[in-house]
Amino acid sequence: MPPPVDAPRILFLANWPLRDAGQGGAYAFFSQWERRPRLSLMGTFALGAWTRFERFRLRFYLLAPLVAWFRSFAYDVVVAYSSQVGLPLAMMFRLTGRRTPLVVFDVETLGRPAGNRLALVHFAARRFDRLVYASRRQLDFYREHLGDLADRARYIPIGIGAYPKRRPLGEPGTGPILASGHHGKAFRDWATLLRAYAPIASRTPLLVAGREGLGEDDRDGVPIPPEVRFVPFMPADKYQDLVEDARFVVIPLPDRQHSLGQLSVLFCMAMGKSVIATRMMGVEDYVEDGETGLLVPPGDADALRAAMERLLGDTELATRMGVRGFERVRDIFNDRRMGRAWEEMMDDLFKDRGR
Repeated sequence: MPPPVDAPRILFLANWPLRDAGQGGAYAFFSQWERRPRLSLMGTFALGAWTRFERFRLRFYLLAPLVAWFRSFAYDVVVAYSSQVGLPLAMMFRLTGRRTPLVVFDVETLGRPAGNRLALVHFAARRFDRLVYASRRQLDFYREHLGDLADRARYIPIGIGAYPKRRPLGEPGTGPILASGHHGKAFRDWATLLRAYAPIASRTPLLVAGREGLGEDDRDGVPIPPEVRFVPFMPADKYQDLVEDARFVVIPLPDRQHSLGQLSVLFCMAMGKSVIATRMMGVEDYVEDGETGLLVPPGDADALRAAMERLLGDTELATRMGVRGFERVRDIFNDRRMGRAWEEMMDDLFKDRGR
């Protein structure tokens, strides 16, 4: 059923290419609203060298926010996913006096700027009508460095859709240890994982899903034990089979002050699988240490090894944590609850703007 003609018109500006942006009306948490919005999706551009320059040199996008500025005249609100697109658009809005409400979903704590860059962020962020964040610790940064922004910030936990399990809940995994992630070392601490796994390699294989191997740089030269196997990136249904078959899943994250890893953690929990993850911003709000999984300090190979040995030696504990994680996703970290929280936030915004 299409949205009603008086539903709010939302332009969703993603920080990935348009071809991967998905289907507008059914996109993620917007589909869970009671009053379905009229939604248009827009992503960044794939322009080769220029796009790489934006992403890796500037570390924010210019072309997509510029196009979004022109398109914003036709919408009731613009939602920017990440500060990479949200901050440049906010700067354009503020410099030109554009009045369209702007909501930024901040997944990287605004890049944790300092010095002159912090002053520019502060200038642009004053144009945010709302800031949504997914890790409670992000609020500490806002209060310390962008105090006036804290009153416009709202914590909305990430939720995921329903992924029907193929195996009975509570059935122990009999496969390998699974390491989740096709990322490089900017998003996965492969070196610490390999150091932690090496002393226990002879007991259970380690399967790294989403990669065909690990180069010297990605693993900081740490040797790869012969029991480590790799499988390339695969469709979600194939990956689900690996997760459900695994003893447990390890998600080793680097020591970064960014909100990382939630979706990886939540998918594994939705499959009823216990998780070992790095205690990082973005994970600690979702994994209950000792209840739905185990959290270890960043870069601590001894602690990670001890956590893996604990779950290898206690199948009942690993199974119980997996069941508890499944229940947490079902009851709390689901896209329906996330969508309703976004809708309430938008209703408050429209009331403030007299709409």
